[in-house]
Amino acid sequence: MSKGYISKFNYNPSDVAQRIKNVDWFSACGKSFTGEVSMPIQPVSSWAQAQRSCRSELWENVQLEAQNQLTIWLHHNDRTNYQKWNDLVTGFKSSVINPLVDGHIRTFLEEHGLDGAIEHCVSWDLLAALMENAYFGSGHKVFFFLELLTVYEAGHFPCGWEGDWPEGELMVY
Repeated sequence: MSKGYISKFNYNPSDVAQRIKNVDWFSACGKSFTGEVSMPIQPVSSWAQAQRSCRSELWENVQLEAQNQLTIWLHHNDRTNYQKWNDLVTGFKSSVINPLVDGHIRTFLEEHGLDGAIEHCVSWDLLAALMENAYFGSGHKVFFFLELLTVYEAGHFPCGWEGDWPEGELMVY
C-alpha cells in the first residue's frame, strides 16, 4: 500500500480564505510555471487540453486519493475534530467557494467558452486546501491541495495528473 503523497514543504496555518480571494485567476495560463512544488510539472499548452485533462478519470482519482489521505489521518489521529468535517465544508462553501465561483470563476469560463469541469476542479481543490489548513491542529502533514493553491496563486491552473499516484507529474496550464 502506498504511503501517499509526501510534500517536500512544511506548511503552517494561514488565512487560506484570504489567499484565495487574492488570486489573480488564470492570469499566467499559457506561460511557463516558475513556482516550486514537490512533484514534477508537465506543462499543458491550451485550454482545450486543460479541459480534457481536468475531466479525466485519472485526475479525479488523484484528487480523491489526496483527499483521502487527510480523512484517513483524521480518522486515526483526531476523531473528535474529524466529526466537524461536514460543518467546516458547509461553512467554507458558503463563505469562500460559492462566492468565488458565482463571481469570478463562472464569469471567466463563460467569457472564454469553457465548461463546468474547470469550475468543479477549482472548487474541489480550494475546498480541500481549506480543509488541510483547518486541520493543522491534528498534526497532519497532508499538503497536496495547499501545494495546488500555490499553483493557482501563481496564476496557473493545476488540471491533471500523468502517471501512477503518488508518483507522476502534475499537469499545469
